[in-house]
Parts: sequence; structure tokens; C-alpha cells
Amino acid sequence: MKKLTISFLGRDCPGIVSAVSQILGQTGCNIIEVTQTILCGEFAAIFIVQAPENVTEESLHTQLALGLVDAKLDLSVLVRPAVEGRWEDSVVSQPFVVTVDDRPGLIAAMSRVFARHGVNIDSLKAVLGQDHSNHALFVFEVKVPENADLGRLRRELASEGQAQGLRVSVQHRDIFEAVHRIGSF
Repeated sequence: MKKLTISFLGRDCPGIVSAVSQILGQTGCNIIEVTQTILCGEFAAIFIVQAPENVTEESLHTQLALGLVDAKLDLSVLVRPAVEGRWEDSVVSQPFVVTVDDRPGLIAAMSRVFARHGVNIDSLKAVLGQDHSNHALFVFEVKVPENADLGRLRRELASEGQAQGLRVSVQHRDIFEAVHRIGSF
């Protein structure tokens, strides 16, 4: 068996995961990891599968594309060999959560600081304001290498935020989760 990564992107509707998993099962593939999300009506998913040695990326792509057309699903598909090893396997790191108010250029500015310090972004989410305005809070879940200068990273993030008139918060993930945990009623 070999590992393949399959990405899907397209219009959301009920039945996508069902159709994709059925097609993969028919090809002899076994789903070993999956993540999916919906963003503004768009479905996005990444599947890691174990595929029989005789299944090529091209043949799997063709079968998936045809099966999605038959299921009347509007999705783009990308099939490629899975990456072996993870970034975090080669670098000892700590999980942190960075929250920043919304502004144009925010993601580019914050990600430049992260890149300079070798920080990997695990997850990025925009949480819209309760009044359904265009205001959002961006939540970066990052892995900070143990050898990074955390004080310098915090200062650069704060400076970048201040230059744009933004509030930036940097907390270890454990502290963030403890502070934001909702108690039982």
C-alpha cells in the first residue's frame, strides 16, 4: 500500500463526504486521515489514503472526477503522493495561540513575522463579530520552535499590530484554552 493525499475544493452540499468515501472504497483505498471545512459555501477537504500499489495518481484522479460528475457534485480534485514526515517531527516546538483584530493585510503581516522566526501556522480561522459586521478576530494556532526567541517574537508581533492599529495577543495554547474554557452550568 502507498499513501496518497487527495484534496477537494468546490461548492458545498449534502452528500460530498459520502460520495467521496464510496468512490475511494470502490478503488480499494482506505481513508487514514481527513480534515474538512466549509467556508462561505465552499467545501474544502484533504484526505490521506492508503492505496493499492496498482492504483496510480492519474487513475485515481480520473475515477474520482467521473464519480463526482455522476454524483452531480461540483468539486475540483488534486491527487498527489503523501508527504512523509512532518515539520514538527524535525523541530521541537510549543503550541501557541495568537489572536489579532481584522484589517486588510493582516494575514500577510503576521505570517511574515512567523516566517522570520521559523514558526509554523497549524490553523488559521476568522471569527466574525456577533453583529454580523465585517469585523473579525483572526485566530492563529502556531507551533513556535523551542529555540526561537519568544520575547523577540512577541515584540515583533506587537510592533506589527501597533503599526496597523491592532491588538495582538500571544498565549501558550494551554493557557488560552484554560482562559476560554466554558464551564458547565
